Order: sequence, then structure tokens, then C-alpha cells
Amino acid sequence: MAELPKARLKQLRSLKLRKGREELGLFVAEGPLLLDEAFKAGVFPRYVVVCDELVEGGREKTDALLAQCARQGVETFAAQKADFLEGADTVNSQGMLAVFAVPAFDLDALLRRDYLTLLVLDNLRDPGNLGTIVRQAAAFDCDGLLLLHGCVDAYNHKAVRASMGGIFHVPVFCGLTPEDAMARLTAAGVWPYVTSTRGQNAFTVSYPPRTAFVIGGESEGVQPFWSERDVIQVTIPQSSKVESLNAAVAASIFLAYRYQAHRG
Repeated sequence: MAELPKARLKQLRSLKLRKGREELGLFVAEGPLLLDEAFKAGVFPRYVVVCDELVEGGREKTDALLAQCARQGVETFAAQKADFLEGADTVNSQGMLAVFAVPAFDLDALLRRDYLTLLVLDNLRDPGNLGTIVRQAAAFDCDGLLLLHGCVDAYNHKAVRASMGGIFHVPVFCGLTPEDAMARLTAAGVWPYVTSTRGQNAFTVSYPPRTAFVIGGESEGVQPFWSERDVIQVTIPQSSKVESLNAAVAASIFLAYRYQAHRG
């Protein structure tokens, strides 16, 4: 295994920033679990970096993944601990990270499906919450996530880790404005249901085959745009002990309910 070139180390440093990820069209997935999930999804990294000093109890798993990289023609590099940690983002790293291309998806093609479940995320700032939502979206067969402008980057290191591999299974569309999202959805006949603390009981609504749930962030909720439009507001019944549900929890409840209803 070749030593990690300085140019790749420089690249790893830049991928810790959103600007670097957007300019290079790449992101980092750290740890053997994520690389394994990528392989299961048929997604292959551009290259993999390993630090033997940080690989402890997972040596057998690491070697198996490196063997798979060799079979798929994926470049692998060895790095010294100090260099590896410049590209890593975890406190207790498992000594393996992989660099992937940010995938491109066709939203128009997705919107033509006969049955469709989408999440529109608005004002979501926390990468852990976003990663958890991506994980639940994969678990409940959500067809795609639309991240409105101002949301945290779905390919942030922490968000990718929190997705537990879900990022390799769910199409993500970034940087839309509320106006863009509303126009694209309504033109395709997909009506948005906006989650709020006021509105119809979410469990009494008969959702159409093509449905989008708009979920707001941790502190701000959805933008005023949505309350100023003729949209259906739905709420998850809850006690008065807390003001609102965590965004990831709310998303999970909607997706689980939708998934069960579709399965009958």
C-alpha cells in the first residue's frame, strides 16, 4: 500500500469544510462501517486511507475491506497517525476513511414516479439531526430529501456518520429555495404537507400516493413562506410537557406512518 501523497492530504483537509466539498464534489465517510455500507449499496470510493496505528480490534474487518478495494480497483493509501487525523473528524478514529464523489440525482425523473414519499427539510442546522433523518429515510423507503437553502450540508462529516450508511441509499437535493421546491412539487402534482404545532391531526389525514412532508429545524421551524401559502398543515399529537418534537423524531414518525400505510 502506497504512502498517502501530500496532494491527497491537502485534499482531505479541504474536505472538512463545506466550501471544499462543494468545489471538489467529494466527501469523506469515516470508519469501516460506512465503507462496508457503501459497498453493499454498490457505491465505490475514489480512494481509501488507512492508519495502522489507529486500527485496533477491527483489523480483520479492515483487511477484508481493503481486499474488496483491491478487487474493485479502488486506490488505497497508508497514512501516519498525525496526517490521518488531519483528515479525520472523530475523536477516537478507527483508522479508516474513504473519499466519495458527491452523487448527482435527477429530481425531474424522481418526481415522475407514481408513488412517492419525499421530505423537504427547512432551517435544519444540526448535522447529527440531519444524518439521523437520512438514516430513517433509508429505513422507511423515503424516495428523496430536498434540503432548502440554509440547511446544514448533508455531506458534512458528522452528518455522514450519523446517517450510518443511509447517505448511500437516499437521493439528496440541496440548495433549493422554498419557492423552487413549491414550484417543482406542485408542477409535478406532489402536494406538500407542512408540519407545525397547529394543523390537522397527522394520523387522520388520507395522504395521496405522491406526498411530501415539510419539516422545520430545531429552533426556527419552517420559514414564514409556508404559512403564507395555501398548504395543508399537519401536526403530530403530543402532550403539553414540551413545545415541539425534535426534527429527526418528527421525520421518523411521519416516515414510519407512511411506510406502514403503504405496506398495508
